[in-house]
Amino acid sequence: MSAVATGDWITRLERQLKGSLPGMVLLALDVTDDGALAIGVLRVPLDARAGWHGPRMLLAILAAADARGLDVVCTPTDSYGSDRRALVRALGRAGFAPVLDDPSGHTMRRRTPCPELRTEISW
Repeated sequence: MSAVATGDWITRLERQLKGSLPGMVLLALDVTDDGALAIGVLRVPLDARAGWHGPRMLLAILAAADARGLDVVCTPTDSYGSDRRALVRALGRAGFAPVLDDPSGHTMRRRTPCPELRTEISW
């Protein structure tokens, strides 16, 4: 955990998103040492993937990060039956770009478009 104050909004956001979908949603969020919100795991059950649940969850995570002026980082993989190339394309459409100095070459970062901290957020 970094020196960035997170309060318990990450826990509340995880709980809200996990509860918004039947089945086993795997979601792990944290704040990196440089203050970005890290999506460690975001897995939507296979039978729920056609219902836009994954993109809806991602947009909620991005909105929470934007409201706090945080960048978001993630490392798309082909775990859990995912198509890594499709994930990279989808993340690119959401504003993510490869982190050029990442030794693995897989990490992506979305810079916050809203650097000012807003407080009228629900989680």
